[in-house]
Amino acid sequence: MNRQEDSGILLQKCYQIPYELFKTAFTAFQKRFVYPRNYIIIAVLGIVCMIYAYFVVTGSNSDRPLYCIVILCALMMMAFQIYNPKKIRKNLLLAVREIEDDRYKLTIYPEYLEIGTILPPEETDPAQKSDPDLDDLFDDIPEENFSGTRIYYNKNLRVQEYDAFFMIYQQKTMFYVVPKAAFSEEELEIMRVHFAQKLDKNFSEY
Repeated sequence: MNRQEDSGILLQKCYQIPYELFKTAFTAFQKRFVYPRNYIIIAVLGIVCMIYAYFVVTGSNSDRPLYCIVILCALMMMAFQIYNPKKIRKNLLLAVREIEDDRYKLTIYPEYLEIGTILPPEETDPAQKSDPDLDDLFDDIPEENFSGTRIYYNKNLRVQEYDAFFMIYQQKTMFYVVPKAAFSEEELEIMRVHFAQKLDKNFSEY
């Protein structure tokens, strides 16, 4: 029995997320959760503009400045709904550039996922550095510095498979990207089968 079976781990993998892949994933995330809501708001504001444009044409001269102000405010809000998602994406991608070389780890257990960042080793005092030969002799291997989140399978968890990645999320404000290129075809099939069993309709392909 191998180490993964002993620990109850179904699959474990370390990977990096290329900049272009994260850009594609975040764009897909916005299209699913941000743009539909924004389109509804834009449509409502467009109707408001048309109604008040009618009032401008048919209303009294004294009320026209007020109607024009309402139309201007609605147009500004429409522009904000279009511009803001692009601004957020641009700022986020600039931040991602700074952490493009970070490494991540996904561990799949029968009842939950653990996903997070492999942190760089902390600098140690040169006087306290360990001797590699002694470490090998006593099997004293330092533990991996890992910061992760445990995600249990529940009705709020969603996993979506795209051509190049899996998107994992519980809330509409946060998601995880798992690049498929880091996994073998056998490992990808293990993930698909497990997610389908645990999540049913909450696992889908796009």
